[in-house]
Amino acid sequence: MIQLVTWDWNGTLLADTQACMDAGNHVIRTYGGTPLPRRTYAATFDFPTTDFYCKQGCDREALLGSDSREVFHEFYERRASKCRTRQGARYVLEWLRESSVRSVILSNHMQHAIAVQLERLGLTEYFEDVLANTDLEATVVGNNKMQRIGRYLSIMDIEPQLAFIVGDSTEDIKIGKSLGMRTIAIRDGYFSTRRLREQNPDHLIGRLAEAVEIFDSI
Repeated sequence: MIQLVTWDWNGTLLADTQACMDAGNHVIRTYGGTPLPRRTYAATFDFPTTDFYCKQGCDREALLGSDSREVFHEFYERRASKCRTRQGARYVLEWLRESSVRSVILSNHMQHAIAVQLERLGLTEYFEDVLANTDLEATVVGNNKMQRIGRYLSIMDIEPQLAFIVGDSTEDIKIGKSLGMRTIAIRDGYFSTRRLREQNPDHLIGRLAEAVEIFDSI
């Protein structure tokens, strides 16, 4: 049986990949770098974002000497407010709820911002918890998702092998494998298919609805 499905938010449940990349390119442009086309962005993006921006030609001193986080989020949130969920998201979440499987969100994004979007999209009721950042500075560093979900599994007394993690990033797959969770990577998000496949996820899908067949087979 499955006890838990852990969902990434940006690019996985929320169809905001282009909004995220546009915001990232806005930061790159603001600090003197060269913006990237979507394919190149997906093939090269990584945390910490400051290093990624500098690789595109941004001025490191200018980045560190100002609030580039605010530059990103102010640009992003205006666009995210118009984004919808990925096709099939509500169908999968409803299936899990009817099957009495707990769903949580695990994200590098801001917790309060996700809560706003969940309310706007009418999805709040599908999630037991939102495990996300409460400090804007942490969104730049990344790499703290593993601690949050590891602690959650321990507190809720959930066996990792009875839990899935679903995401569009190599980070999600690495977290799942490190903790012994089952992993599902979804294409056409923030990371290229090649990079996802290199992490050897248990499943690689193109549509969220495909996840139901995977869950149902366990």
